[in-house]
Amino acid sequence: MTRILIFALIVFAAAIAPTHAYASQPPFDEAQVFEWWDDGIITPEQADEIFSRLEEENYDEACLLAEVYAQEPCAASPKQEKKPRQKKPKVAKDKPTKPERTASIIPHGHITWKGQYDSDGHLKKHRKELQVQFYYFKLRLGSQELLSYQRNGLESHFGQISTIELHSHLPLDTLWGTSFSFPIGKFQVGAALDTSKTFHARLGFKPNRQNELAASFWKFPDANAVALQARSTLGQVSAWYQFGQDRPLVKIQLQSEKRWLSWKTTAYLHGDSIPLGLNLSKGIAENWLWASQTVNLQWPELHDATFSAKARVLSPTASDSVSARFTAAFAAGPKHFRPSFNVTCLEASDNCAATEWKGNVESAWEPFSFKASTRFRHDSRQDDKPPKIEFSASYRTTLAFAKLTVAFPETNPAKGISVQNEIKLDNDFLGCNFVFAFKRTKTKPFQPNYAHLNASLKF
Repeated sequence: MTRILIFALIVFAAAIAPTHAYASQPPFDEAQVFEWWDDGIITPEQADEIFSRLEEENYDEACLLAEVYAQEPCAASPKQEKKPRQKKPKVAKDKPTKPERTASIIPHGHITWKGQYDSDGHLKKHRKELQVQFYYFKLRLGSQELLSYQRNGLESHFGQISTIELHSHLPLDTLWGTSFSFPIGKFQVGAALDTSKTFHARLGFKPNRQNELAASFWKFPDANAVALQARSTLGQVSAWYQFGQDRPLVKIQLQSEKRWLSWKTTAYLHGDSIPLGLNLSKGIAENWLWASQTVNLQWPELHDATFSAKARVLSPTASDSVSARFTAAFAAGPKHFRPSFNVTCLEASDNCAATEWKGNVESAWEPFSFKASTRFRHDSRQDDKPPKIEFSASYRTTLAFAKLTVAFPETNPAKGISVQNEIKLDNDFLGCNFVFAFKRTKTKPFQPNYAHLNASLKF
């Protein structure tokens, strides 16, 4: 009862603030993760790590995993095209304008069901969710039990609070409790309290839209910790230190994008033990150094040619060994005929004994696009496998997307073949995403391999 009264007071205090809109879109969907899985780029465990971050809507962390495990470029918040500046009309001083209200008093939201099926046709995992928005309130039931109020920088949450609600750059454990955050000029003050008596206090300073500095204090039943995070046009850096541990945990995301050159650095560094309160993916927790580096060179005038070099480094906490993987890629040509080529050293510690070579040719014609690729893996320590050949065709409109992919893992269709289908529908009332694949191998007949179903009813 006390928590409900506190929450009601927070909401009442927020009623005097102007409006604000919140929105986020996933940088990629489950179909892309399954494609990396099928191609052998990522392991099933790594795919599960990415799936879990997508389900949590922690898209920043999902991008991080994709960049390190799959060595694929990813942006959690894609840049919007700049619009030409327009002169603002002059307004008479005796007629001040009022801010426009964007919140709707009509309840709206969606009901969503997601499920994954394995090769035996069994439901591996599923989740249901109901999300309703009314005025400045948002209610989520199912995968997350949460009631939120958001209005121009002032926020209050009651229920299952975690990374997004607490504005943390580091992924956090889910807490049952209440939190609030409100602006005071260029400062942001926040606090949270959960049922296990975990207390969190946060102070942020935001001089402009591009730069931000925040400090947090965490008091757990068995430990205390402090966290710092800084954000600028160059990226974000966060550190978390639990009193008594040997080393703090540090997360680094830095990037720069120019006309000819762009680069991106991603890294996690920590000691032998993980501090309380953090919800790190298994691969990050098992490696004290978990990092990737990407460098891109672009020549827009030369048929939009690009050359990229990528490296990932993993160093387990239990040993002094280092695992490194390197990839070099080149692509050029117009969208009607754009070939690309890349080569990957799968393990540098083995003197690149295993390498993978891949070539693609893509042709895009609205609303159709076609793609053909071949992948060959060479291993000097064992017999080389035949190349994998893949063909795909897709159809895309503003409301629908369909894709069919046929792959021959061993070149001979009599020995192995896989077929993947993806269908998307999205309008004002219905959203669907169906991904299913069938596979035949030497020892097994043609049968389902996996399926992912996502259906959303909007109102």
